[in-house]
Amino acid sequence: MNRRKILGMLGAAPLASSLAFPRLAKADGHLLNPNDSDDLYTIHRKLNYSSDNRVVYWYLRAIRYGLVDSAFTPFWDMHVGFISITEDDGDGFKPSTMSSIFYTDLETGKQIENFDNPYTGERLPVRQPGLGRSSRHYNKVGMENERPDRPGMNITQFGDVGPAWVVGDDVWVRGDTGFRGEPTTDEASLIQINDWSTYHGSIAEVSDVSVASANATQAFNDINTWPGWLNMGDRPGNYVSRGFGRKSWSMDGMPPEWSSIMKDQYPKEFSDPRGYIEGA
Repeated sequence: MNRRKILGMLGAAPLASSLAFPRLAKADGHLLNPNDSDDLYTIHRKLNYSSDNRVVYWYLRAIRYGLVDSAFTPFWDMHVGFISITEDDGDGFKPSTMSSIFYTDLETGKQIENFDNPYTGERLPVRQPGLGRSSRHYNKVGMENERPDRPGMNITQFGDVGPAWVVGDDVWVRGDTGFRGEPTTDEASLIQINDWSTYHGSIAEVSDVSVASANATQAFNDINTWPGWLNMGDRPGNYVSRGFGRKSWSMDGMPPEWSSIMKDQYPKEFSDPRGYIEGA
């Protein structure tokens, strides 16, 4: 599948709740209005990415859980780095991203090699996500994502940008993505991925025309089907994470938990993320 259109984004739901303030005048211009689709597009781009092509760094710290019978069981810590370069692209913009995700033990902080599945009692080798590249295209009416086909699956992708809310100087905007894989053979199983992100920053900073990339933090959750390597079979439940993060503009902004693993396992990419993202 090549760049399938994700529909129902900016116009699928109200762009802001009753908490959103109307457009406010200020001496050097105006504050962006989350009820306006053009302004919502700018709010999301400046909080999540950048309006120029500088390298933007995100770190997320999360805990992975199993969810069975409405009870959560913690599995491991997740240290996540998303490093992106954003370019104008046709009617929108295209961020290209290096992702690196490491699972560590909840008590020792060391990267885990094996996991004792609390539901099955089986000891399993852990599939560390490691390093990867991705890209997607945003515009004011939708988003396209590069995701390859999976054999034996009908894939449907989805996503939303917004709504956004402004309270005082605080602005929050949602940016959610996911996909559903419906099996077409008996050998395949249903796959459902739901990634929910909420970005937070200052509406005054985001509205400042001299600011290309605003300070931002992020709250993150995903609610997914079990990964195959956990050998959960037909057991009901979900694979869930809960985390938070912040944005910066250099490796100095990335914490030592992530940086030490990254430098050890991917030293070239750590020292030159732009080169890796651009395929050098």
